[in-house]
Amino acid sequence: MNILIIEDDKIYAKHLCDEICKKFDFRVDVANSLHELEKINIQEYDLVISDIFMEDYDENYIKENIIDKNIPVILMTAFPDKVFREKILKLNVIDFIIKTESNHFTHIIYKLEVLEYLRHRPILIVDDSKTALLINLRLIKKRYPFTQVITAKDGVEGCEKLKECPNIKLILTDYEMPRMDGMQFIQNIRKQYDLDEKIIIALSSVTEKHISSTLLKIGANDFLNKPFAEDELMCRIDNNIKNAILIDEIKELAFRDSLTGLYNRRYFFDIAEKMFLTAQREEEEVSILMCDIDHFKKINDTYGHQTGDLIIKKVSYILENSVRKNDIVARYGGEEFIVFLYDCPVRFAHIIGEKIRKSIEKAEIIDSNDNKIKFTISVGISSKGDNLEEVIKNADSMLYKAKETRNKVVADK
Repeated sequence: MNILIIEDDKIYAKHLCDEICKKFDFRVDVANSLHELEKINIQEYDLVISDIFMEDYDENYIKENIIDKNIPVILMTAFPDKVFREKILKLNVIDFIIKTESNHFTHIIYKLEVLEYLRHRPILIVDDSKTALLINLRLIKKRYPFTQVITAKDGVEGCEKLKECPNIKLILTDYEMPRMDGMQFIQNIRKQYDLDEKIIIALSSVTEKHISSTLLKIGANDFLNKPFAEDELMCRIDNNIKNAILIDEIKELAFRDSLTGLYNRRYFFDIAEKMFLTAQREEEEVSILMCDIDHFKKINDTYGHQTGDLIIKKVSYILENSVRKNDIVARYGGEEFIVFLYDCPVRFAHIIGEKIRKSIEKAEIIDSNDNKIKFTISVGISSKGDNLEEVIKNADSMLYKAKETRNKVVADK
């Protein structure tokens, strides 16, 4: 993402620029005056973060020269005013942030995290009212301009959209709808996805006393009564997405192998079991690759454990770059790895296994004593079994056969 900061306080602008660059892989430029801004092609930027008041520069200039050119804007000011805030939020801006000493750049970084997270994760809006659907659609596109928005007229269509686009992260759903209401829709989602996998914000104009608690108890992450303020919905979305980001970060720490960065054995079984059951429902074939570095104990004894670690990291890199993004590669134990190939018959898995074996055979590492060390891997492959455990057991048997000669791929027929 390309970001332009417009701020006449040079120290504040520099620090903000540094904080953004530290946190994100964004290109960030700064304009400290209207004179500098007018030399810049504003159309080059995906997002503008701007102070509201500089010399010869105010909300009217921003509207005419930035907002009206359809460039998303986050506005900042150190002088909040309730009336002025209402005036600003009527403009087509993402957010209006108060600069204070206490939060420094926290709110801006927080907002960028949410925008970037949702950039790759669509939002689904489900509502049978065309008017309500249009209002929420416009609101989301205004506040989250980089996010794909998908709509559905009821719970049945909502379920279809989720199936078509499984990477949907956030769902806004009405309660009262024909065919399948919000309650049934939420229950259906929770049969497949946990609270942290799909975020559901339920919306309702029903005045029934316990409706909010009922919807929360059956699986909604949050609830809002209609009508609601635009800012209130945005804050609810932001807070829920921020929680999702934190949960993802915690999972990464818990489920990643510290040496290789691959998923660990615990996570593999957690996610692979779900993928296996999905494959059975969809009648898709999956294959398991069990991989083991040959003569690894001898390598450690000869060159030391640090060299052994370099080889493990090299093998990990080759494995991860030899499969598709939706496949799972995990460190299964010491020098052993496991690969889950979704929608991949054993004959194609054998081709992938051979590709991995040959890549590793060609590879080498240079240790701290300038020794050039070659190494190989043995691979066992299976797609047979009524459950994941059976498939892994069969792949392990194939690995045992491969280890009889080593540097070999063996697949069950």
